[in-house]
Amino acid sequence: MYEYILLMIVFAIVPSLTLLYFLRRKIKFRNLFIALIILFIIGVIWDQISVRMGIWSFSQDKTVGNIFGMPIEEYIFMIFVPLLVITIYTLINEYTKN
Repeated sequence: MYEYILLMIVFAIVPSLTLLYFLRRKIKFRNLFIALIILFIIGVIWDQISVRMGIWSFSQDKTVGNIFGMPIEEYIFMIFVPLLVITIYTLINEYTKN
């Protein structure tokens, strides 16, 4: 039960927040916030269309609850997975600078 939120915590939330903490002096938070808002909007629209068209669905017994027909975890996904990608990119960029 609640596998989706557990996976989100282990593979997205904890790693992205950890990287964000360690990279806090390298990240421009205003730019990060703008990027996350844009990606969140695009992701939610994409998911809403895909769910309504029947392209994919979510198992109701494995999620915490729904908002507008999508699991709460999916909204969390739309925030923390892009954050994880941005922080990984920043980390790689910092270590490969000449």
